[in-house]
Amino acid sequence: MTSVTITEYETRLFWQGERGAVLTSDQAPPLPIGRPLTEPGTSDVGQWGPESLLVGAVEGRTLLAFLERARAADVPVLFYQSSAMARVVGTPGQPPHFTDLIVRPHVAVPSDDAAEAVRHIFSELPAHCFPSSIIQLTPRIEPVVETWNVRAVVAREAQAASATAS
Repeated sequence: MTSVTITEYETRLFWQGERGAVLTSDQAPPLPIGRPLTEPGTSDVGQWGPESLLVGAVEGRTLLAFLERARAADVPVLFYQSSAMARVVGTPGQPPHFTDLIVRPHVAVPSDDAAEAVRHIFSELPAHCFPSSIIQLTPRIEPVVETWNVRAVVAREAQAASATAS
């Protein structure tokens, strides 16, 4: 028998006049939404545009999908940080559209074997990562993977602490 998991995500958007709104959810604090970034010079400082939220959602989903697969492969992750960017192209008479979506994770692991496993995880991730399963845009993932010697990092931190205490 096949098991099916269904997860629902619900948000509410409250328009606040002009081009501003507040996005709410039962699981998160309200988020001000500004003008879309596709219109140069119209973004509101301190507010997220829908396009930036989409890029951030893909970046966050990439992290969570990676961590899930790393745990399943028993790969210890010492550090993860990323940046993401998307290009929106608009031409006269045509609606703007995304042409690129790039996530650049920077990952550190304790060994060369773990680094190879991480590279393998990232090579398979785009096909299984939101939004490629929902919209017809598959993110390109460009990771930076480092091998960190955990003992050397701890030793450096201990040296720095003792030098500060002296």
